[in-house]
This record gives sequence, C-alpha cells and structure tokens, in this order.
Amino acid sequence: MKKWHGHIRGTVRTALTWALLGALAGALIELLNDVLPGGLPMGSLLDVWPPVLAIAGLLGGALVSSALRLAGWRRIQ
Repeated sequence: MKKWHGHIRGTVRTALTWALLGALAGALIELLNDVLPGGLPMGSLLDVWPPVLAIAGLLGGALVSSALRLAGWRRIQ
C-alpha cells in the first residue's frame, strides 16, 4: 500500500508543478499583453491566461505522469 501512496503523491506533485509553470507562463503572457504598446496579437482574445494555462498544466501533468507510470509498470513491480 505504501507504493501506491508514493505513486499518487508523485503524480500529484508533478501535476501541481505543471500547473504552477502554466500559471507562470500565463502571467507572463498577461504581463506582456498589458505592457507592450498595442498588446500581443492574440492577447486580448482570451483575457484569463493564468487560470486557463494552470488548469491545462494540471491535467497535462497528471496525464503525462500517469502515462509514464503505466509505461514503466513492469519495472516498478
């Protein structure tokens, strides 16, 4: 049972790390859109970049981590 807790904890950590990086990338896009004269070409299309990229990072991180665990499953056991 301890192995499962470790695997789940690793997946959660990976997903949260990806979410944080997505939120930081979104914040950078927002900053550039607000600071640059005229903004970014597609910056005003969606004005909530940090939460959108954080959610995408969370789901992507969980998916990639799970896929890597499944790919190496025989080596884990």
